[in-house]
Amino acid sequence: MFSEKAQFLVAMPSLKSHIFSNSVILMAEHKESGALGFIINLPTGTQANDALKLMNVDHTQPLDIPILFGGPVQTDFFWVIHSPEFTATSTIKIHEQFFLTSAQEILPVLNEISCPEIFYAGVGYAGWGSQQLDREIEEGSWWLGEFDIDLLFKVEISERWSEAFKSLGADPEHLIDRSDPMDPTIN
Repeated sequence: MFSEKAQFLVAMPSLKSHIFSNSVILMAEHKESGALGFIINLPTGTQANDALKLMNVDHTQPLDIPILFGGPVQTDFFWVIHSPEFTATSTIKIHEQFFLTSAQEILPVLNEISCPEIFYAGVGYAGWGSQQLDREIEEGSWWLGEFDIDLLFKVEISERWSEAFKSLGADPEHLIDRSDPMDPTIN
């Protein structure tokens, strides 16, 4: 399953994994062979400016943006979501208004005119093997929807999960399973 339109995954309340609980994932690729996405609502607590200082990277463009935890796979992979006028070998066109590129390829142009506007930075990604994500969607762990660009650019990071549900026509308060799995009358 692959869509030319940007998509996002919303973790269902039943998904209790500590990493993916209440997550919203911007999908970069969703094919029969596997899927790739980036969590867009889990800040690491570090700002991009601070990380660049630690790496001794000079930059004239202020990057007062949070570094997001994109997922548990390859957490040493540093990426940026940026405006579309810049492309490099690692660039993934996710939406006509923004691309995702390895920070390693963006860092050398930070002080150049060709530097794109950087919207977000992050580390790691979420990945699924062949048809794994499709099975998880069928099992009810995720809700796959068409991407709403406002979710990325106009909604506070802490509000993205609940707003993603609302954009899908659901109220997250009505989806939360409040049952007690230890209650013998439920089974």
